Amino acid sequence: MRSDSVGSAAVAAGGGRFPAYFDERVETMPRADIAALQEARLHLLLGHAYEHAPLIRQVWQAAGVSPSDIRSLDDFAAKAPFTSKDHVRAFRDQGGDPFGGMNSADPHFLKGVTFTSGTTGDPTPVLRGGRSISEICTMRDSWMLGARPGDYVTVVRPTFRVGHVNRHYQEAGLIPILFKHAPAILPDFFRAARLYRPSLHYFLSTPLLIAMEEYFEKTGTDPRVIFEGCHGATVGGEPLSPRRLEVVRSWGLDLFEVSGLGESLTLVECPAHDGMHAWEDQALIECLDVRDDSPVADGEVGELVVTVLNDPFQPMVRYRTDDLVTVSRGPCACGRTHARIRIVGRKSDQTFVAGKPVMPRDLQLAIEGQRASRAGLFQIIRFAEEMDILRIRIGYDPAALANTVKAHGDALRDALEAAVGVPVEVLLTPDAELLKLGPPHKIPRVAKA
Repeated sequence: MRSDSVGSAAVAAGGGRFPAYFDERVETMPRADIAALQEARLHLLLGHAYEHAPLIRQVWQAAGVSPSDIRSLDDFAAKAPFTSKDHVRAFRDQGGDPFGGMNSADPHFLKGVTFTSGTTGDPTPVLRGGRSISEICTMRDSWMLGARPGDYVTVVRPTFRVGHVNRHYQEAGLIPILFKHAPAILPDFFRAARLYRPSLHYFLSTPLLIAMEEYFEKTGTDPRVIFEGCHGATVGGEPLSPRRLEVVRSWGLDLFEVSGLGESLTLVECPAHDGMHAWEDQALIECLDVRDDSPVADGEVGELVVTVLNDPFQPMVRYRTDDLVTVSRGPCACGRTHARIRIVGRKSDQTFVAGKPVMPRDLQLAIEGQRASRAGLFQIIRFAEEMDILRIRIGYDPAALANTVKAHGDALRDALEAAVGVPVEVLLTPDAELLKLGPPHKIPRVAKA
């Protein structure tokens, strides 16, 4: 079990007692050392990407910039052009390249291809090699959350992924128990949890947590018995709602939010729950003002832009993620020095109603406050760039509806208008139908119809 600098000595340290960090030298590296390492890796990345990734070369030539123009992190911030999913898709469609000009790997070393969920458009490919940086980060993440060599972990796989994750956990010394992402697996999932006592549950989602809550209520099963001894679970796909977090923690299960960092890496919360850590020896992150691309201060909202520093297969250079985030670069209570990120929402999800910006997170509490809509399933319907009324499709549980559907819709409308201060039109849809409108682990929060 190794990362960039730590070998089996870390695993065996203390006669079976494990250290607090998987790779202490890297995870607690001073900020100045992180910047120096990023600059050194950036120089290597840019030359490789410009030579081997056709899209990067095309974008940089169009901008009149070459890797030799970049001599520092400041030069990079001032001169390097951006790339995005739109660039990848356009290159793919124009030239027939299935990788959108982003494959810089020798075919002999390419081990597989996975895809993003495609929630905001066409799924984009993610190239996997024999020893990817995502494996290095998985080792650190699992250690950070309390898993140790020999532990069982459950891994729920959304259908757009493939089994490469199996190798990641095996490399970390863990024993993965794999499940398909579907509510029907819950009896088997809970049986495995009681039998093997996994230390972590990976990749739960809002739909699965909703199904778990219904299962416990209908069967009378005590969730604390199911999750006894577990360090926690990662949950992703969309920001976790306050109500959902409270419910799951009442089961005795701690939740750690996880999100994507570009397409190759993930962000994961540590036990301090003060944002998701970004491993900055592997990725250079920027948080930029959406109006003029200038850097924003820590704690201010901006778009997350990622440059993956150590991926020879798919070099993402100044890649716009479309995620609105806040970044904190101060030391974390857990002792790690790498930046922490909080997701505010997707830039494309910001909707203007009566001249006022509205984000999905502004609506969650009002919707979950109604018993029949406590699942918090909803979609903003954006029928124009700027709207005079907020039209929103909201899921509800018919079995939990104590009054008429109209009365429930009126109550939701009143609560939402009080929360966001704009006119609201509510369209009610049964939860089960609303869940069909997206990939299995989430639904798009903004739709055109």
